[in-house]
Parts: sequence; structure tokens; C-alpha cells
Amino acid sequence: MMETESGKRRSGKAAKWMAAVLAALVALVPATQAFASGNPWYDAYLTAESALGDDYYTSDDGGSLAWGESYVLESYLELYGLTKDTSWLNKFVTHADTVVATADDIDNDGYLGWSSSRYTPVEADNGDFETASGSDSTLPAHWIRFQSTSSTAFRTTDHPSETSGSYAVEIRTESTGTKWQSLYQPLNTYEPDTVYVLQFYGKTNGSAAKGRAYLRDKTTNTILCTVPFENTSWQLMSTECRTPAATGHVLEVWLGHQTYTVPGGKAFFDNVRVSAKLPFMVHDGVIGTALARFVKLVHDNVGLQPAFGSKANSYRSFLENHIVPRWESSSYIGNTWVSISSTTGMYKQSPNFDAFSHTATWTYLPYNQALAFANMLILLHAVNGNATYLDRAKRTGQYFKNSLTTSGTAYNWNYAYYASTPEDTSHANIDLSFVLDMYRSGQLFTGADMDKFRNTLMNVMWNGSTTSPTLTHYVNGTGATDFSKYMSNWIELAQFGMSVFPVAAGQYSGYVPTNSAHLLTLSRIMKWDRSKIVNQGFEMTTSTDLTQPAQWNRIGSAAGTYLDASNAYEGKYGLTIKADGSAPQQVFQTWTHWQPSTSYTLTFMGKTDGSGAGGKVFVKNETTGAVLASVSFTDTSWSAKSVTFTSPANASDVVRTYIGNDNITVANGKAHVDNIKMRVSTDAW
Repeated sequence: MMETESGKRRSGKAAKWMAAVLAALVALVPATQAFASGNPWYDAYLTAESALGDDYYTSDDGGSLAWGESYVLESYLELYGLTKDTSWLNKFVTHADTVVATADDIDNDGYLGWSSSRYTPVEADNGDFETASGSDSTLPAHWIRFQSTSSTAFRTTDHPSETSGSYAVEIRTESTGTKWQSLYQPLNTYEPDTVYVLQFYGKTNGSAAKGRAYLRDKTTNTILCTVPFENTSWQLMSTECRTPAATGHVLEVWLGHQTYTVPGGKAFFDNVRVSAKLPFMVHDGVIGTALARFVKLVHDNVGLQPAFGSKANSYRSFLENHIVPRWESSSYIGNTWVSISSTTGMYKQSPNFDAFSHTATWTYLPYNQALAFANMLILLHAVNGNATYLDRAKRTGQYFKNSLTTSGTAYNWNYAYYASTPEDTSHANIDLSFVLDMYRSGQLFTGADMDKFRNTLMNVMWNGSTTSPTLTHYVNGTGATDFSKYMSNWIELAQFGMSVFPVAAGQYSGYVPTNSAHLLTLSRIMKWDRSKIVNQGFEMTTSTDLTQPAQWNRIGSAAGTYLDASNAYEGKYGLTIKADGSAPQQVFQTWTHWQPSTSYTLTFMGKTDGSGAGGKVFVKNETTGAVLASVSFTDTSWSAKSVTFTSPANASDVVRTYIGNDNITVANGKAHVDNIKMRVSTDAW
């Protein structure tokens, strides 16, 4: 729900609703509470980033990087946007350099990328040993004893606390120490010339017999990889090995000891997995989107290019020459793009291997997985103008848009074209990231579409509480609230309604984030916190007028206050105010949950056309009529402006920030403003 012009009347119901929203905004941050930085969200972010920020970026697993590090990277970009402190971009580069360096070519197709074994089919059955053989309760089903008996290789309830089951296996050496005692199992199948991960929990009783698991090629009598261990408490272990280049070999996983000659040796195993390490489009897309967002940021801001231009170019080259072509030109993956019609297309599973299941019958990827990749493409297109990138993004987006159904004034959609299950709140963040970037690029999605996505959140998923807000598990308003705090892109719908902010902020007030997705949400709560002014750089539009900055309200006509791509200090847009010779042409934004009787500093970049109309930015207490601060300017080139003032003593006073002309009688005179900010004077930002 947008603020409306001050001259418009609201219905009684709408007025009550807006009053509740404003009350919730104020209540989220007690006005008299003191914080280390003057802003509780920033303090909370710093604490969470210190605890979580370095947990993911050194991983070489595509899943960990996508569902952990990508959120950290994007949060750093948000912090830079808020503070203009380039130390956040330096942190981004430190992390991104490591992430890019971990990309490899394990499939030997000539393209770098990331892979994971976390989601691929497990080729060893009953690796948790929960199911017993039908003829012997001591023997786990699907496993074969080698020279062992029910006394030397058997199921046990001594299992690691990290696992959910009740059983593990224990393998003992003989009392005479004359032959191996083992369990083994042939793998179901394998992809040729592919890296597989052998993973399990293991421990020993401290005997010199120790323990060992390995993968064996029976056809050639070759051990492909082995994991020796001697720890006496449960530990998770893994190793990687490459399968034969030829098909048709018999591969086996073996469990036992390092030596059989030591009597009394005990080795324990649980959760044995053998899975291929394969690429996933969604991982490349999510990680690539974070990198592409940095590339676009530097491309759009000339002032950042001396320090970060080289890095941005290197990430761009990496994405364009490796990640993007990997999914259409790789000899290992095959071409995953499908042109469905002149307006629609979609990405599919690799035609060359089973990344998800050996029994799946679906062809096209779930929406979030394809949209993550298309999100990267639309951001890169803004930099390189590649027509194929735009085509892929638009046709993938159109395919997704065709799947949307309207329920009342809200959108509903399923997880995938083949699924009857609605999309869940968490995965929908990926969908929304793409939708938002397409809308902000002027592609495919309209303001009416964005209002429907906002209504999905506010009218369907939200429980309606401003004091204890929660969201449902699914976008159709059903399910539990377990994904309620996953709002990293849902909160971006605040661009289209100020009532969105309390739904996220109410859940995070006093909450300590436990993962990096929460960290990103927290950074975007800061972005839409009106104690700092929102849409500070005028980069975002309303859903109803592409010339009007989101969350800013007009006084006067659209011709008098508009987004101006030709007069931006930084980014895509600045704000232009054009005098009409008589009536004020202004925009304003209501300032909320400020601290009373506190010194604040208002800053902005300003310039004029030199006509005499000039520009003026002022802060007004609407309750008392007092102007708290005012800055007039006539500069004809961008100039930094600043004013310090004291906030009202009465925390319930209504205060607004206005932007207009200094002399409204000079017809057609123009003033330009960008990067307007409000902060507690003692804060760094």
C-alpha cells in the first residue's frame, strides 16, 4: 500500500489500516532506546555478519556456495548501497575471488563451474543400515558379508548423534587375525569419467586395526579411492574418486579395517553415501547472480571503476566465458536450453546424466532453478547488451509468467510445471529476485504484476498481525510458518507498498539470525527502514508510474517531479524537480521511528540548471508546522550538501522530508537531487 498525496482522502477503513501500519513501524524500534550505531538493524547485521560471514566462501561445494555464500555476497552489496563505504565492496571482492578460484573443470568440458554431490542420486542402498536383511536381522539389507559372520559384521545401535536413524554397523577383526572381515555392496550405477564422493560417519575402538572404507572397481580389481581412519569418536569423513571412462564396470563400496592381523579391532560406520559430484544450473545461477550484481553496480557507477573496474571485468569474463556457455555448449552437460515457442523457452535437465533422480520423468527444471540462471542473464545483459541473454531471460520469464494464476488480486503458482504443490516461501525468493530484476529492467513484468506479487504476500501469506507477523509455508496461504523469516526478496516488495516493511521487521526485531539467508534479509530490512530514508538513490519506481520514485509522494504534477536518467549522480536515475512558475512541485517521504531530541544529519547530492529556480530540501514537523532543517542550492554541477538538526521532543509528531525548488516562480527551472540520506549525527552513515 503506497502513501498517497497529502491532498487525497482515504476511506475510514484504509485510514485505520495505515494508522496500524505506521504504529507498527514506530513500535518496532523504541524511540528512546540507545544503540551502538544509532541504528539497531545495522548493529544486528554487524553481529550476525561477524558470526556467519566467513562460514561459506571457502567451500568448493556448489550447494554451500549457492545456499550460503551467495546471500553473504548480496548482503555486502546492500551494505555498500546503504553506507557507500567501499570496505563492504572490498569484503565482497575477497570472498568473490575465493569463490571464483574454487570453480573447477572436474568434468573436463573446458568450462569452469561448481558442482555438488549433496543432491545427486545415492548409489549405495541402505547406507544408514536402518533396514535389516529379511533372513538375518543382524545383517543390513543390500549389504554382503565378505569372510565375516554375524559376530564380526553386524548392525548396532551405537550410532552418531548427528544422524536421525537408530542403527549403524560394527565390524570386528577375528580373534585369530587370519583374514579380512568386511561388508560390501555393488553400486547401482555410475556415470563414466565422473568424480564421485564417498562419505560416511566412522569411528574405531582405538585398536591398531583401525578402520577403512573404499570404492573398488571389481572389473579391473582396482581401488578407486580409500578413506582410512582411527578416531575413537564419530566423525564425518569423505573422499573423492573418479569413475572409469568406460561403462559396464562393476563398482563396489567396501567397509572394514586397515589390517586384519590385529585381534579385537572394531570399526563403526553409518550414513554411507556414494554420489556423483555434478553441476546444477540453480547453483551456477544463484552464485552467478551475486557476481553479476557486482559487475552491474561497478558498470553503472563511474566513481567505482578505478578501484573495482578490473575485478568487475574479471568476474564478467568468468561468467560470460564459462558459466553461461557451460549450460548450452558443454560436451559433458549437453545443451539444456529448449526453445518452446517464439515467446517462451525453458531450461531442462542435462540430457547426459541424472542429476536429481534415476526415475524422474519431468523434463524442464523447477521454476526457481531456471529463473536463478535467467536472473544472472538479465543482469549481465544490462552490462553487455547481449541479445541472446535477453532472449533467454525473457522467454524463460514468459514461460514462468504463463504459469501464474490469479486468486482475487494476488498471484499463485506451483513449484514446477509438473508439480501440484504450491511454491514455498523460501524458494519463492529466487523467483521474486528474477521478477524484480526484470521489472526494474523494464522487461516483461508490469506494475500491475508487481502489485499482485505484493498482494500474495500481504493478502494471502501474512497472518495480518503487526505485532507478531508470520508467513505461511506456501504462497497460496497454506502450511506452517517454518519459512516465515525467509524474506530476502519478499521484503523487496516494499518498493510497492510501505506496509511490507513491518512484516519483515516485526519478525527480526530482537531476533539473532542463524544463517546467511537471514543475514541478507536483515540487510534489506535496513534498506527499507524509514529512519534512514528509503529509495535514497531514486533507482526504484512505483508500480503505477515509471517516472515516480517508489515511496516518495508527489505534490504537483508528474511533469514537475520525475526520475531522470540524464541527471543522476550515481546509478541509473536522479530526481528532477521542475518549477511551473506558480504552484510547488515537490516530493515528500514521511520519516518514522526517529529518536526524539536527537541530533540528525541530512545529506544529499544536488545541482541545478542555473535558471534561478534553484533547489531546496527541507525537513518539516507536520504536527507543529515547524521547519526543522532546510538547504537551498544553486550549484550547476553536482555538489554534496549537508545540514544538522535536532529531532522533535515528541515522538508522536509527524515529520516529513521534502524536495522541491527554492524559487517556484521561475517557470521550467530545474533542480536535481540524488543520494539523499538521514542519519544520527554521530553515526558513520
